[in-house]
Formats: sequence, structure tokens, C-alpha cells
Amino acid sequence: MRGFAIALLVGLAVALGGCSHEKPGEPTGPIRDATPKEVIAATRGAIEQWRQAYEVRSMDALAKLYAHDLDVVVVTDGLTLIGWSSVEGLLNDRLGRAKQIHIRLKEIQVRSVAPSAAFAVATMTREVGDGITTVTENGTLTLVFRKEATGWLIVGEHYSYKRAG
Repeated sequence: MRGFAIALLVGLAVALGGCSHEKPGEPTGPIRDATPKEVIAATRGAIEQWRQAYEVRSMDALAKLYAHDLDVVVVTDGLTLIGWSSVEGLLNDRLGRAKQIHIRLKEIQVRSVAPSAAFAVATMTREVGDGITTVTENGTLTLVFRKEATGWLIVGEHYSYKRAG
């Protein structure tokens, strides 16, 4: 009988230990934001500068926000651009064709992944007009930042939006 009781207790311990009330992938323990407030403030400031630079269509202002090396990657419309010279060409082309650009960002979430690296995800609505036609896109923007002596620079940008139809 004693062997049966021990086996029952071991079986219950294993069963209860394997029972989790969390869903797979959910964090266990208390949830806390590990991203320092100064990182959130600095990257949100860079995001706002990015938004404003687009709205005033200033290549100089945009250029100051990106890393000017081979680390910078922009993914847009299914196209991947690697390195500052490629990204610079895209930005110049985009700004050159637009007469007006309006960007609205909502639900901005910033997370640090290292002392000198962070990313931000936001819901974005972008309206681009050429003076005759305006195209409106709604989607998700992801920006990846690297901390430099001059501030937080964009080293990664990805925008995806749902196509109509």
C-alpha cells in the first residue's frame, strides 16, 4: 500500500507540475516593462522627427535620422534596400514624387533589445499625394534603432499595409 501511495503522490506531482494555466508563449511571473523610460522617450522623439521630416518633405531632416552605412535596411512594397546609398535613393525618389505626405502614428510600442538597440512598432496611416491623386495606406510600421553618439539612428524600417481588393 505504501508503494501505491508514493506512486500516486509522484503521479499527482508530475500531473500538477505539467499543468500550466498560462497559454503557450505567455510570459510566466510578473510582467514588467524592461525598456528604460529614457530609451522610450528618445526613440519616440526620433519617430516624431521622422514623421515631421516626411510631412515637410525634407531629405536633409530624414537623412539625419538614418545610419549612413551598410547596416541600414528598408523593406517597402516587397522590395529590400540594403545600405545607405540604396535607402537614400528611395527616400529622394519618394519625396520627389510627392507634393504632400501626411503620416499618422498610433499605438506606438518601443522595446529595447540591448543597451544600444531598440525597436518600435506602430499602426500607421500614410497619405501621399502628387497634386492630382492621393493614395491612403493603412498598415504597420516597424523601425529598428541603434544608439550612436548623435542619438538613436534608424537601421531598419519595414512598412506593410493591406492592399485593397
